Amino acid sequence: MSATGAVRPGHAALRPPPRLSPGATIGIVSPSAWAAERFPERTRRALVALEHALGGPARLLPAEPIDGGVAGPPQVRAGQFLDLLRDPQVGAVLTTIGGNNSNDLLDHLDEAAGLPPKPVVGYSDNTALLLGYQARTGAIVFYGPALLPQFGEWPSPFAETVTSLRHAVVDGGGGELPLPGWWAEPGGDWSRRDEYRRARHEGGPLVLRPGRADGVLFGGNVPTLGCLAGTRWWSPPPGPTVLCVEATAIASEIPRFRHSLVHLRHTGLLDRVTALLVGRAPGMPREGEWRDGFHRTLLECAPADVPIIIDLPFGHTDPLTTLPLGAAVELDAGEHGVALRVLGPTVG
Repeated sequence: MSATGAVRPGHAALRPPPRLSPGATIGIVSPSAWAAERFPERTRRALVALEHALGGPARLLPAEPIDGGVAGPPQVRAGQFLDLLRDPQVGAVLTTIGGNNSNDLLDHLDEAAGLPPKPVVGYSDNTALLLGYQARTGAIVFYGPALLPQFGEWPSPFAETVTSLRHAVVDGGGGELPLPGWWAEPGGDWSRRDEYRRARHEGGPLVLRPGRADGVLFGGNVPTLGCLAGTRWWSPPPGPTVLCVEATAIASEIPRFRHSLVHLRHTGLLDRVTALLVGRAPGMPREGEWRDGFHRTLLECAPADVPIIIDLPFGHTDPLTTLPLGAAVELDAGEHGVALRVLGPTVG
């Protein structure tokens, strides 16, 4: 590991986009599912919270549902994303929510390569948009919160989520990432006006296999990674890679999760992996048969000599730590706990 916190030679960290400046507009697009207009009260609350958190006006682009809840035709969704990239008043782009179809946009993103890079933030199915954008621009992207799930939280977003996002896209100084020692009960009925603050449970990251490692951070939603593999939008680091993966409750079922990991192994990605980071699986038991089987799956599918950390606060969980995909990082995990440090700036 680097004693100085500098990026090691051979770690092909990507370029940081410009930081989000005070007063800059935060653009919000729906690359996949249609949801903002479906939950107007939560959307209103989320926009107010986002503006307060990032210090600029939020601009939510409208969407119309088609084909079972997709937020419009692919050309329209891609056009809105590109409009936000073209607009000099927009300092960062966030997504409303995930879904299943953000890969629709990839055929229409070639223009992004010629536009100035901006911080692009999302998670879940928006892994496809993030990594596709990254493949076209060579810029760091941010696996972090979305408008409705995180900023629509009642009565306000979790402070840890806001602080982590601000550090990533506003401050951008790198350093150790926060890993909260608690998590919120999944769920909540977004259609209710009297939403409630979700119950807290103690529990932080778990070291399944200890060790130290460094490399370039890469990953996202594990089934979506499989959809990208072998396409021109699949551009993992050529050298040492710290792989982060997460999934929904359904995709975390052991046969499905194992299927995804084995597929990544077949692509050759795991040959370069120096550490495996796994986001907390929502709604899954903390102990018992599933837990034991999940541990076995990770130990069997990951390279034999790499550290494995699970129950990390990214993906489908709250509070949520923003991960700078494409940045060089170093990991130190053992009996003392887990430290994940970003080497170098995440925004310029």
